[in-house]
Amino acid sequence: MSDKPPQLPNEEEYTACPYCTMQIPVEDQVCPHCQQELLPPERPKRLRPFSPGRPDLAALWERYGRWVKVAGPALLAVLVLAIVYQKWVAHSVKVVPSATLPIQQVEKERKGDALIIRGTVTNRGEHIPDLSLRSVAVVAEFVYRSGRREKKTVFPKAQFRGEGALLRGETGSFEVAGPAKEIREVILRTEVVDLGMGRKLIRPRGR
Repeated sequence: MSDKPPQLPNEEEYTACPYCTMQIPVEDQVCPHCQQELLPPERPKRLRPFSPGRPDLAALWERYGRWVKVAGPALLAVLVLAIVYQKWVAHSVKVVPSATLPIQQVEKERKGDALIIRGTVTNRGEHIPDLSLRSVAVVAEFVYRSGRREKKTVFPKAQFRGEGALLRGETGSFEVAGPAKEIREVILRTEVVDLGMGRKLIRPRGR
């Protein structure tokens, strides 16, 4: 095997041609000996943290690790508070739909240890006048955290009329209360009761 030609003086930078191994100036793009075109050397590609290839976990942690350390405990505390609030503090109110006696404008308010539910009922069915054996009623079913259920019946009152009396198109307001700490959910529904027959249920039309 022949020896490589001697290095030329260092006035210019030289490199070996990959085809004929002759020493040529670095800036030449064509070898003057074998007339082969010389391509610039490729730089090694550095993998970025968000490139499609394998992520650089060390770079990710170096860039975002401190934010994770700061935000992690805060997010965990918020999650715990949300779970505690949902289980022990929040009160859910569910309204059963009715075509003839819809419940609207439901509000809940806590006063001390009492949970107060307020709302309105509009009569879109038959007239329920005063001095009648029939009455419009709102049944509130309290679902307690212990699993126990309790029903309370209240009668909406319109202006200038007695409780439970609503002509067609009139709206009456109602209010019902229960122990706030024990209640998990309140279910509201309306019905027409016959006061002359032991509060027998008369189904409103459109149910």
